[in-house]
Amino acid sequence: MADSPMGNMMYATFSDIAESIRRLPEEKNISAACFNELRELYIDNGWRRIYEYDGPDAGIDYVRVHLKKGGSVLRFRWDHYDQGSVAGPRRYIEEIARYVRENCGQ
Repeated sequence: MADSPMGNMMYATFSDIAESIRRLPEEKNISAACFNELRELYIDNGWRRIYEYDGPDAGIDYVRVHLKKGGSVLRFRWDHYDQGSVAGPRRYIEEIARYVRENCGQ
């Protein structure tokens, strides 16, 4: 994790850019309530936080949390413009897409 608020913001921005370049599979436009529910569901199922954005707008305008289990990492991101998204390995993104369809009315 980044040691300073500025370092944390730079890491979050770098993560956004890296994800778009790598074109990780991603589920997008997840409502705030569903996004929070999903994040907690994965944490409750043994995924551990390896990064959490804590800049001045954390939890207000922007959320970024990376969760890891085994060799897999899920990148949760939320902002007012794009709503929630999760990027990561295809098998987990397919699982997340199914959960969103079946449980979040999206």
